[in-house]
This record gives sequence, C-alpha cells and structure tokens, in this order.
Amino acid sequence: MRRHVHWLTLLIFLLSVLNPTPAVQAETQFQNSQAQAVLASMTPEERVGQLFLVTFQGTDTHDQTQIYDLIANHHVGGVVLQAANDNFLPEPDTIPSAYQLIRALQTIESEAITTPTSEPNTQPAESTYVPLFIAISQEGDGAPHDQILSGLTPLPNLMAIGATWKTELAEQVGAVLGNELSALGFNLYLGPSLDVVEMPNPSARIDLGPRVFGGDPFWVGEMGRAYITGLHTGSGNRMVVVAKHFPGRGDSDRSPEEEWQRSASRLSS
Repeated sequence: MRRHVHWLTLLIFLLSVLNPTPAVQAETQFQNSQAQAVLASMTPEERVGQLFLVTFQGTDTHDQTQIYDLIANHHVGGVVLQAANDNFLPEPDTIPSAYQLIRALQTIESEAITTPTSEPNTQPAESTYVPLFIAISQEGDGAPHDQILSGLTPLPNLMAIGATWKTELAEQVGAVLGNELSALGFNLYLGPSLDVVEMPNPSARIDLGPRVFGGDPFWVGEMGRAYITGLHTGSGNRMVVVAKHFPGRGDSDRSPEEEWQRSASRLSS
C-alpha cells in the first residue's frame, strides 16, 4: 500500500508541474522573460562569473582583498559564509557584524557596476547589476553544523523535527529560520538534507545522524516539503533553497572522496 501511495504522490506532483494553472504559468513565463532579458544584457565574462559561489577568509572587504577582486572585477554569482572561515565574529557582535558584512558585499557589486573606468580614452562598459547570492548552511542544534552560533532563535535539528511526525512543526521551524536569515541579508539557503538514514551508524565519520528527518523516504519528503515551504514563507519568498545531500550518503560508511580514492587505487593497481 505504501508503495502505491508513493507512486500516486509522484504522479500528482508530475501532473501539477506538467499542467500548471494559467495564473502560475503566466507568472512563470513573466519571470523567465525577465531572467532572459538580464542574461542577454550581460557580457560573456559576467555570465561566466555568475556560475561561481565562492568563499573567503575573515570579514575584511576593502579594495585590496581577494573577495573584493572576485566580486568587483569577476562578478561572481555569490558568496558562502562559513564559521570555519571566520566570517562571523563572536557574540555580542555576531548578528550586527554579519548584517554589515552582507551589506558590504552587496555594495561592492553595485558600486562596481555604477563606477566608470578610470583609464583614459576608454569608454565605460555597460554592465548589468545582479545582486549576489549570499548563502549559508544553518542546520539547527548548534555546532558543528550551524554557522551562526548566537543571536538567532535556537532551533532543533532535522531528526528532532522528524520525530514529531508533524509537518506543521517543520513548516514553523523553517519559517522562523527563513525570517531571521532573510532579515540579515541571506538569500540562498543550503539545505535541508533530504537524504534518508535507515540504519544509523554513529561510528562512521560520514553518518548524517540527526542532520536528516528520518529513515522513511515518504516522510522525509513530506517533512522536507513543509520545511522548505516555511523557509519561503518566512523569508517573504526572498530566499532560494537548495536541498542536499547526495542520495544514499546517509547510510554510507565513508565519504565520496574516500570512495573515489579507493576506486582510483584499484584501477591503477
């Protein structure tokens, strides 16, 4: 019976995608036309730059830093902020400094587009301003999988949410997170994990453990859908959500990098 429910749910989803309502179809076409117009106005260099999300060390963004060069001169698509790269200051400055950092990053891009060239006898090139994606992975339950460790509402990890079997709670948690991250200036959320852990293996370094909603594919999907809906609602639909991880990683006993090294070793021997 459960397998039939899975197929029925998938069929309904596909029908909704393939046959959207006229209003949704019109809105999608309008957004696509806008995106195509912006893309057409970009230089080839700007289009290539948009493909990259980059990281950087610290919080300095002055014109001699590498991150300034990547944004102003190469027009990268966005930046991922991480605690491991010291992008966040200790409390009580964590939240205000994060807000100022994100604002500074966006300002670099906007000023790079509007500032004319200083070279003589050179016509200023027309460029298109596209706001940066500012991304974060904030999974809940504190370190090591939260990047911002103070100043935000403490939230449970995904497995604690999944254990409630209540999609409305998943949506509420997502809404709180989406609202607070969006207020800081984040517009790209790397998560939640939609992998499945059927047989937890805490001894394995790769085990996702509490970073997933559970071990049932159907309920992981339902919880994930509600959580993402909350992220969108809480952010006022100003946040792009990119779910993770690679399917099957949840129960693996080693990382993809380790598996690749083993495979390469076998092939070379």
